[in-house]
Amino acid sequence: MARPEVTGRKTTQQHSSDIPFATSENLPFADSSDIPFAERLFTSAQTQKILQDGKTKFYEQDLPELDYFLDGNKLKITGASILRLIKKRLAAPRVPRPVPQRIQRKLEESGAATKARRIEARP
Repeated sequence: MARPEVTGRKTTQQHSSDIPFATSENLPFADSSDIPFAERLFTSAQTQKILQDGKTKFYEQDLPELDYFLDGNKLKITGASILRLIKKRLAAPRVPRPVPQRIQRKLEESGAATKARRIEARP
């Protein structure tokens, strides 16, 4: 961003924080916020960001559960189906992350060794 005190130029960029209120007249992107989330269409990249998923999980697990269609060569996903998936995730019980196999083996070995020590320690 150009600094007017150094370059002598005035900056033409306006940030939403510089404008006291955001309307469709003074911000070109403000009118999109008037559309409810459930009625919007999102691309696959936008949906991945919303759901905080990587490509593999998104295409293998999430996409089959979403309502989508092809608009030319772009995948369009409905906001209502995204909300349904989020509600489904929130209603499901928490699933703990799987323990890596090498750590699992160490835990099993140390557990077996501890158990053997306890048995030997008994009179």
